[in-house]
Amino acid sequence: MKRVLLILIAFVPMLALAQQECVYFKKMVKLQTEKTDLNTTQSDFGPAFVQDELWYSAYTEDEIEKLNSGSDKNVYYNLYSSPIDSKGNVKSGQTPRLTAESENYHAGPVSYCEATGELFVTLSNFENPEIRNKVYQKADIRLKIIIAKKINGEWQKTGELPFNDPTYSVGHPSVTASGDTLFFVSDIPGKGLGGTDIYMAIRTNGAWGEMQNLGDAVNTDQNEMFPFIHKGKFLIFSSNGRGSGEDLDIYNVGMFGGNITGVAELTELNSDGDDFGFVIHPEEEIGYYCSNKDGGMGSDDIYKVLLEKQGSYDLELIVMDKKTMKPVRDAKISFGGVAKLLAGILFKQALEKDKSYTVATNIDGYMNDSKTISTVGKPFGVIRDTLWVEKVEVGQKFVMENIYYDFDKWDILPESETELDKLVKVMNDNPDWKVELGSHTDSRGSDAYNKILSQKRSDSAVGYIVSKGIDSDRITAMGYGETQLVNKCDDGVPCSAEEHRKNRRTEFKILEMNED
Repeated sequence: MKRVLLILIAFVPMLALAQQECVYFKKMVKLQTEKTDLNTTQSDFGPAFVQDELWYSAYTEDEIEKLNSGSDKNVYYNLYSSPIDSKGNVKSGQTPRLTAESENYHAGPVSYCEATGELFVTLSNFENPEIRNKVYQKADIRLKIIIAKKINGEWQKTGELPFNDPTYSVGHPSVTASGDTLFFVSDIPGKGLGGTDIYMAIRTNGAWGEMQNLGDAVNTDQNEMFPFIHKGKFLIFSSNGRGSGEDLDIYNVGMFGGNITGVAELTELNSDGDDFGFVIHPEEEIGYYCSNKDGGMGSDDIYKVLLEKQGSYDLELIVMDKKTMKPVRDAKISFGGVAKLLAGILFKQALEKDKSYTVATNIDGYMNDSKTISTVGKPFGVIRDTLWVEKVEVGQKFVMENIYYDFDKWDILPESETELDKLVKVMNDNPDWKVELGSHTDSRGSDAYNKILSQKRSDSAVGYIVSKGIDSDRITAMGYGETQLVNKCDDGVPCSAEEHRKNRRTEFKILEMNED
């Protein structure tokens, strides 16, 4: 990376969480490094995700031969891309990119904004004739950032940043997902703290505002470079001004609005050499960075990073009364089969990764509730949930909606099973209850026929519930026929189909419950 340092000057939630986010990688992500097949015997650097590809800078085979033989004349970094899968893993293949725009220029790194379709590209700036023909390894070559877009399927230059100047460098772009903020590196005189600093600029109504130095929360009197803004939450960068040596190390800071908090070193990636250019795929499982640490293939190599998220799960649970819509204070619950008592209205519990728990209320005089709380496949953080209970009494009836039967039949239809399963859950949630399941008909048909039909339907429903594990001595089947009409629609009274439908219903009634 020493050569790259001479010629190339290229990661934040809410304010209350900013301090936590600044140490995101240190505490919440385990980083594992793997070698890649992208590397050559020379320098390869600047990985960046562009659509379904990984872009990076490297030399052509002819240039590698020149460098290996000791010649460095007319040798330039070129941009290449390799296809990636949906997680960011590199697949086989390599394609040269922006060859016309970067001919006789050093090219890379880049940053892509999906929202605007813009590609921000670092190029060497040869407009200063004093440095055009110097040997690039030993020249302080200036950089600039151009903007490219795909036109008719080809990347073409569409503009440049207004900060470009042949007397100083502007490079290493990293654009936010919205495309309105750009982070970059510059050694502009009079604005920095020393060496190269990281700046940002905000675009409003299509125009870029003034370049703003990020200050000493990020920058030092040495070199800061290779910024990468990830999902607008944190900024990753490299610096040789924060450690004990001259080598670049990777750091990250939390960001919220204008606040930058808590620099944290990514020790899992840093080595005794230069470590820089860490980027992360949007799926947050794969990343890439560069290093010239021992054991590599060339002077700078691109390494793959596996991100295994770590952290904690915290359950915050409240119990709500369905009727009053207010929290139930000091409610009794069971969590994972262990009795608990809410201290006030909020129950808090630490949860384990990839595990499911059953939580249930156990409140006398209420229809209790239960549910499964799971961390399987969920991101770390706080899981908030609610159990709903309802104050009830012996003799209270509840209409079960959507219980259907074919004409003159009593078989349980598939669409009725969902509603009956709700009663199974109620019985499981309230193990002290005994209930009656009553089936009712309308007044059409003889009294005797309706009585027999309703009893058969009730028997079928109870049979289904018992088949789901409810003890038969806890539920009684009762067929009422047309003896408990809920409206005027008795024999001989003209009624609409909707009025008759209200009488055809299934109810359950509480017979016994623990009211102590």
